[in-house]
Amino acid sequence: MTLKIVVLSDLHIVREGETTHTLDTADRLARGVAAINARHADADFCVLAGDLADLGEAEAYVRLQSILSELTVPCHITLGNHDNRPVFLEVFGKDYEAETGCIDKVIDHKGYRTILLDSSEPGIHPGVLTDAQYDWLKERLLEAADKPVIVILHHHANPLFTRVDRIILRDGARLANLLATHGDIRQVIAGHVHYNSTALWRGIPFTTLSGNHYNVTVNLDGGTFEELDGPAQMAVILADADQTLVHFDNYIDSSAVIVTR
Repeated sequence: MTLKIVVLSDLHIVREGETTHTLDTADRLARGVAAINARHADADFCVLAGDLADLGEAEAYVRLQSILSELTVPCHITLGNHDNRPVFLEVFGKDYEAETGCIDKVIDHKGYRTILLDSSEPGIHPGVLTDAQYDWLKERLLEAADKPVIVILHHHANPLFTRVDRIILRDGARLANLLATHGDIRQVIAGHVHYNSTALWRGIPFTTLSGNHYNVTVNLDGGTFEELDGPAQMAVILADADQTLVHFDNYIDSSAVIVTR
């Protein structure tokens, strides 16, 4: 029995008629939804891992709802630094709010526990998990002591040694140390950084995906980097008793330079 999860991140939807970094992110996401329906209709569910709206505007969230109405698999959501939690809840409904006051969620399916964490913090771009979220996460891990666990959030927790570490999850070691108490964390999946990375950090596997928006080149010396118009990408997780595998599936193949920064 294999669990299949599709993860999309960094949607950056804007209002009708607008673009962001020259890109029509709504059209890109519509192509992503079509790709899921065509190639991954057998997925157990899809997760949107934050930065749903570029500016956290109600019009963008309404537009997102319209695009998602074409998705044929169940969809679960958490938020990123570009999102506005109160506005999101006004559009999508208060049922998305967990007891933590954030958009956190647990999904138990096919022997796995998947935990979504809302790492958004109003007014800043680095990620934050509150004390209430850590308390909630501790309880959810204890409940799943006999299950493998997958964690999905927006911000990367492990250092990547590029400029994006300026807006990393604050105190990521606290998250890693808590996850290490469980003993069977199969993957921690994040978006945020606009490129792929994999790491084994503090004994736990961490992965980032490129997402729906622009991609960036990796510059380890801290100098300039290029914003690229692709690929637009989803992560596809396949998990069974023996392994937890992450594929990267591009639904837009492109790498033209938008700008150098």
